Amino acid sequence: MAPTRLLALAALCLAAALPAAAQSSLAGTGELETVVKKVMQLQKKTSTLEAEFRQEKEMALLAKPEVSTGNFVYSKPNQVLWNYDSPKRVTVLISGGTLTTYYPDLNKAEQVEVKRYQDRIFKYMGASNGIDELSRFFDFTFTNNAANPAYVLDLTPKSKLVAKRARHIRIWIDKASYLTSKFEYVEGDGDTTRYEFSNIKINQPVSAGRFALNLPPTVRLEQMKIN
Repeated sequence: MAPTRLLALAALCLAAALPAAAQSSLAGTGELETVVKKVMQLQKKTSTLEAEFRQEKEMALLAKPEVSTGNFVYSKPNQVLWNYDSPKRVTVLISGGTLTTYYPDLNKAEQVEVKRYQDRIFKYMGASNGIDELSRFFDFTFTNNAANPAYVLDLTPKSKLVAKRARHIRIWIDKASYLTSKFEYVEGDGDTTRYEFSNIKINQPVSAGRFALNLPPTVRLEQMKIN
């Protein structure tokens, strides 16, 4: 499992709570504080979250952006399932301290233990956690354009060390629902991943079986390590 893939997954998990982190560094700006409070209130009430997504990746090695579509489901406190349907089928599951990536068309799966990183990944899903930590590493810029149906939050790293991993993060927060509608993550090398979410459902029943990835016995399973 490439560290950048884990970092991207962690960043996506951060999306729901990053606005709360802005409260630490931008307190005093009334409009932002109002948005932050509403986002935090929603987070506290959210136990499950489901949505369809469109992912667009721009990489130096790609002649044109690579577009993928699929769906994901999150269940509090620490289970996330991503299903990529097109153009290639891929399933990414974080559950029980393990991150599993399954490629059904290749009859292959990769597993990496993320238990020691799990708290770091998932604590941002709770409104009361990680608020001060992110503001230590990022500066925040809040934009409210009347013509845009979403508030925009830009995160810029404060140090070159952080910028080597995350050059820039941008989050769109829907003005009506206060849910993250779009998310953009620029890695240190300039590769960019964008997500756009639709058909978002919160607090709908999610069975435990959704997070049980039963791999066929013929699947080649590789145990990976994070360097």
